[in-house]
Amino acid sequence: MRWRAAIAAAVACAGAVAGCGSGDGGGAKEGEPATLKVGVLPIADVAPLYVGMDKGFFKQEKLTIKPQVLQGGAEVTAAVVSGDTQIGFSATSPLLVAKSKNVPVQILTQGNQAAATQAQAWDGLMVRKGSDIRSLEDLEGKTVAVNALKSMPELTARAFLDGKGVDVSKIEFTEVPFPEMTAAVEGGRVDAATSVEPFVTQAKAGGARSLGSYLTGLEPKLTVGTYFSSTPYIEKNGDVAERFAKAMNRSLDYTAEHPEEARKAVTGYTKIPPKAAAAMKLSLWSSDLNRPSIELVADEAQKFGFVKEKPSVDELIWDGAR
Repeated sequence: MRWRAAIAAAVACAGAVAGCGSGDGGGAKEGEPATLKVGVLPIADVAPLYVGMDKGFFKQEKLTIKPQVLQGGAEVTAAVVSGDTQIGFSATSPLLVAKSKNVPVQILTQGNQAAATQAQAWDGLMVRKGSDIRSLEDLEGKTVAVNALKSMPELTARAFLDGKGVDVSKIEFTEVPFPEMTAAVEGGRVDAATSVEPFVTQAKAGGARSLGSYLTGLEPKLTVGTYFSSTPYIEKNGDVAERFAKAMNRSLDYTAEHPEEARKAVTGYTKIPPKAAAAMKLSLWSSDLNRPSIELVADEAQKFGFVKEKPSVDELIWDGAR
């Protein structure tokens, strides 16, 4: 399975980190220009990175950002630890899984958060038009798509459904990349999907229904994604990490205040039509890392067997993070 291979690769690199993630790629002496490859997902969550690039926030810190599009947090983690990218965007659960396996990763900044209310949710458990699945309990015995197994969508969906009294042991979770989820639901490959924007809006345009937000349903304002790097890279390039964090935090706060710029950015890197981008609901963005919600995800990861022992959240978060 893709997540197992990705984490295995990261663990292998962790055991021989001198050849995997501690090189000088993306490095620079203090205050000097640096080019950073940043592993991202093809979803609306990462809009602030592109907005910050467009506004020149990274350039002002003498940083050139080159986004590298991948499909899941475990793949991004492996890319960062191997040195293929210097920074990555990942949901918190793959990072917790990696940390539990002694993979040297640390969170630098907030990435995005779940909505404050169900009405504002930018994610959804989507079912096709005309589906006989009308309630959460109806998902028992069905197949649900997640972007990667052992991913944040799977973990939060399990936790949310379990909290609603659903027997999640009767649900089969299967991997489908976010951009393919709507087609998978409509074509009957899966019964439901843990979708996110901009694909929730696209699905609804075709008549699909949401059974609710699995992210906000677990906890409003939950920290969903973060930007992170490898510990060896941070130790060798602390000044670059600090400059990235400064520009990224500025981008997060700016984008929160200028949602129209986020919508414009999304039409570029996801190719979603402007009409759909104008209609979609946006992530909650803030430079506040919301550590208690990361602790919650760690607790749920242990409860559902994603990790054997709960990793230290304090060790996962870089000392320079807000």
